[in-house]
Amino acid sequence: VMIRFSSQTALFFLGILAIIFGAGAINKEIEDGTIRIALSKSVTRLGYILGKYSGQLVVFGVALLLTSFVTLAGLQWVGVSVSKITADVFLLNVLLLLTMLEFIAIGYIISTFVRSSGASLGVALGVFFILYVLLPTVVSYEMGKNLPENLSMEELNDYTANYYTKYLFYSPSAQFSVILDAVNEYKEVTKTIEINGETHTYRDYTAEYAGIGRAMRKRAVNVALLVVMTLVYLGIATWRFLRMDLR
Repeated sequence: VMIRFSSQTALFFLGILAIIFGAGAINKEIEDGTIRIALSKSVTRLGYILGKYSGQLVVFGVALLLTSFVTLAGLQWVGVSVSKITADVFLLNVLLLLTMLEFIAIGYIISTFVRSSGASLGVALGVFFILYVLLPTVVSYEMGKNLPENLSMEELNDYTANYYTKYLFYSPSAQFSVILDAVNEYKEVTKTIEINGETHTYRDYTAEYAGIGRAMRKRAVNVALLVVMTLVYLGIATWRFLRMDLR
């Protein structure tokens, strides 16, 4: 519960921050004229955009690394044993970093197509809303209409993962959620209840925490999508930047 709550909260706020960072990365420097000064030196356009992206990667990576240490120290301070979740905290932040890098790359596309830094901020927030809320809601609704009956909890998670992988492969937040849904391992149990003197049996489930590592292995395709789509988005932004008029 703690990992799910903290990761979803971090995904929302860091996702907004990441896409805004990316959306102002290029056009703001064109407006200020700093990009022309940088390119007047021995810096190519390709080196400039890749270097800028790498710098933001380092910033977010260091921030999440510090977050991991602070989280573990805080839990240890309040008396929670962290020996069993230390690896999971770091793996979770690696997963968050991959998701943030994809959001930054999406922001770079916005930054290279929308010349006004002010307008790109509004576009970035709109794109984030579409990717984080609107499209997953639409896909979940369509999935619900075609949902087979009598699925176990594990089968339901797998069915949802397949649907999100097929129709939301371009959404970093959707892929992150799919991976996180696999942290629990569900087992079916039969329970009995007595009603008006009659005994009835029903099917229930127990959830056992299996870890972030297990979730990433089970949803390896979704982890790969985070990496592949980041490269695709960054490739589109780079292609556009190499052809931009920087005047």
